[in-house]
Amino acid sequence: MSALLARRGAAPGGPAGADRVRLLTVAAGVVAGLGLIGAVVFGILLWNITRGAGAQAAVARDDALASARQVAANLQTLDYNTVDEGLDTWQASATGPLLGEFTKNRQQYAAQIRQARTSTTARVVDAALSDFDDTTGKATAIAAVDVSTTQQVNGAPSLPVTKQVRIQLELVRMPDAGWKADAASAL
Repeated sequence: MSALLARRGAAPGGPAGADRVRLLTVAAGVVAGLGLIGAVVFGILLWNITRGAGAQAAVARDDALASARQVAANLQTLDYNTVDEGLDTWQASATGPLLGEFTKNRQQYAAQIRQARTSTTARVVDAALSDFDDTTGKATAIAAVDVSTTQQVNGAPSLPVTKQVRIQLELVRMPDAGWKADAASAL
């Protein structure tokens, strides 16, 4: 091996070997430094994505959408056998003018449902937020809901009739009660 290095003009452990070791050491240090910088940058980006303001807004948006889906189902479900519980659910899902309407007309709604002997059950097919403002705590949702209706006829329930309805909900975030609807309308 010494003979081979001597023919190439380099002595073992000579200046060319030391330069190569020094160059590899510097290169390894640069690569390690770049790796450390990359890890720090990506760590900061990951933290910002999972815990930053954008992540908090996404959680609030998801919460508003989940509430909209539940409110849409609640407001389309009512059974004449348990009309008082159903109307309690309506009122628990509402605030503002919508709650005022439910409270004012509760007895009338109950009498109509009992007289018609009708039951409705709702299944939300899809829902989306068309507007969301986390700062003011307001959102607008649109939902497509399959509503199955049965009616007691001569003591026997009719076959269910399913109709898809589309509703728009104006939602308000309540300090201690999550999102509630303060307006609902058919589309």
